[in-house]
Amino acid sequence: MKKIRWGIVGPGCIANKFAEAIKNVDCAELVAVASRTEKNGKAFAEKYNIPNVFCGYEEMAKSDIVDAVYISTPHPFHKPCAEIFLNAKKHVLCEKPVCINAIQATALKECAKENNVFLMEAMWTRFLPAVNELCNVIKSGEIGEVLGINADFCYSSSIEEEAKLFQNHMAGGSLLDVGVYGLHFVSMILGNNPDKVSSVSQVVDGVDVHTSLTMQYKNGAIATITSAIVVEKPANAYIYGTKGHIFVPHFYGANDFYIHKDGTEKHVENKSVGDGFEEEIYEACNCIMSGKTSTDILPMDESIKMVEIMDTVRKQLNIKYPFEGE
Repeated sequence: MKKIRWGIVGPGCIANKFAEAIKNVDCAELVAVASRTEKNGKAFAEKYNIPNVFCGYEEMAKSDIVDAVYISTPHPFHKPCAEIFLNAKKHVLCEKPVCINAIQATALKECAKENNVFLMEAMWTRFLPAVNELCNVIKSGEIGEVLGINADFCYSSSIEEEAKLFQNHMAGGSLLDVGVYGLHFVSMILGNNPDKVSSVSQVVDGVDVHTSLTMQYKNGAIATITSAIVVEKPANAYIYGTKGHIFVPHFYGANDFYIHKDGTEKHVENKSVGDGFEEEIYEACNCIMSGKTSTDILPMDESIKMVEIMDTVRKQLNIKYPFEGE
């Protein structure tokens, strides 16, 4: 079987999950890692038995040993890093959010189009078997018309533990870090064109540390998404229909869900291959091998819509990054 040769750009925390998951994907192999520092690159390569280490992203982009890259750098560097590889005719899977604003995301989409290469946001929730089955249950009408969704992703950290989360110049805050999961989840069910978006937040030094946003749709449905980096709260979702409701524990990495209807509870389980990243890697590989430049599951237009909503929320909260418009 032909394998897509992958490189990791930015061996940070989340890159570990990708490196573990790719071991379970038979159409992919991890052949390289690129880091701004040789020490970090070599340590990561040794940990995962990666044969090639590049000190600097441009050197990997010039190499002919890599077909595609997974970009896991901090938010502000997604666009410039992705452009380096897209312009070198490499396929790109870029961590969420794909860019920090819609202007950047649109420019990145155009860059991929000009170079005729694959580009996808690495929003793993969209590809999970349990989430796909959940969407099919909803489409079947089992719980009637969906008129309400609550999705919470909150955790408590500190500037000592994760400095960039609390820095405006690093596009820190809860919305881009974990609120984006709730946005994608709601969009899968209610669509990406809410009639109204409103938000409230605790903002500290230009960073939203605890945010709640509400979206209302044409059919009257209301979705509430809460994100936080200073509050402990279960990462669960509830979907409310006219005939019943569904509880989704750990919704952004769901392996199961519970259907409540007519006084009964039905447990539905559909686990992912491994740690949850495998399905998105499979999708990227299959698209690349088929000559596709986009995935039907999560096309760039959908990712851009998610960033547009976050732009709207940040405008309401008066949060702007120093590099906006780049």
